[in-house]
Amino acid sequence: MSSLFGKFRTGLREQGVGYVGAVLGNELRNPRRPATLALRRALIALRAPFHRRRGQAQNAWSRDCLQFVFDLSAAPITFDFASYLAAAELERRRRKLAGLTVLIVPAADGGLRREQGSLALFDEEARRFRLRHILLPILSLLPSVRGYAVCGNRDQAAELLTDDESRLYPSDYRLYQPRQPHKRVVHDLHRGGEPVWPMFQATPRAREFVAQFLADRAGQRRPIVITLRSSPHSPQRNSHVDAWLRFASELDQTVYLPIFVLDTEAAMSPRAPGLVEHAICEAASWDLEVRMALAEAAWLNMAQMHGPMELCWYNERARYIVFLEVGTAPENMPGYLAENGHDVGVDFSFAAPGQHIVWLPDLYDNITEAFARLAPAIGASPPNMKS
Repeated sequence: MSSLFGKFRTGLREQGVGYVGAVLGNELRNPRRPATLALRRALIALRAPFHRRRGQAQNAWSRDCLQFVFDLSAAPITFDFASYLAAAELERRRRKLAGLTVLIVPAADGGLRREQGSLALFDEEARRFRLRHILLPILSLLPSVRGYAVCGNRDQAAELLTDDESRLYPSDYRLYQPRQPHKRVVHDLHRGGEPVWPMFQATPRAREFVAQFLADRAGQRRPIVITLRSSPHSPQRNSHVDAWLRFASELDQTVYLPIFVLDTEAAMSPRAPGLVEHAICEAASWDLEVRMALAEAAWLNMAQMHGPMELCWYNERARYIVFLEVGTAPENMPGYLAENGHDVGVDFSFAAPGQHIVWLPDLYDNITEAFARLAPAIGASPPNMKS
């Protein structure tokens, strides 16, 4: 609580009274507190009579499906979309609907929300690239998705948006009162007894491409897929590349095949000298379907915790060891993690066999110790299902 008041005082000092309005607007778009949720309900009740409409496309679009609305005026374009989509899928099952439709809604001017903090490093065109190459491909990984629309403006969205709250997710979303979904929903529903699996899976064609990639390289060796983070956004969370190169070089090459996947943000930049000695799956840096298929085919995935690993969280076939050091950036502060449903110090409550978090930085000693400790159990866990 003291950190919250400190942040508020800093905001007032640096931005003036306008900061109060910005905080209130953010709370309404990303409601996290009971008071905010109550305020949203009151505002919706007051404004609803002035926003009645019956778009002709509503029934055809949302019949027998849960409509998941992702509003770009309220939500960032990051891999967090995987958690939002997984939460929508669990809600679909709870409501006993046949499938999911996904509606991506632009901001009022047809654009995207203005980002703050380190995300502001990505300009609008970079974020549109991420929309096309992160958000939309993730939809292919969830079999229940029946269709999606990327609306050109909010009037288009109004024609597709259902008026039936029982078929809408989040249920209190309105075009005139947009909101960001919650990341913690999957954790909360699972703790309440809702099964998570099955969830994401690789597409058949991507599995074929990965099988071709591994055929000549791996043989009978176990693929160890090492995913690197090299981003200007929160660079303190980037991978310790030298540690990963040393670990990969010291693996028994007759048993294991280390394969590196480079960060998309750095895939065209000069590579660390040691990388030339190892296999690199370049396609996985650019294509999420291939990335997911490679994660499934891996004997083990290893990485510093970052966005693309969120795909592995929701695929029971993707075994992983990820490293997460608490307190080095806003995204991994204890309060932020708890707010998003993560219990610090333990694996996810819904983790499948062979899925582990190591709550330490990805330094060489930590990597080798975790591999030696956890790899035997991973080897004994059920084999990945390759179909």
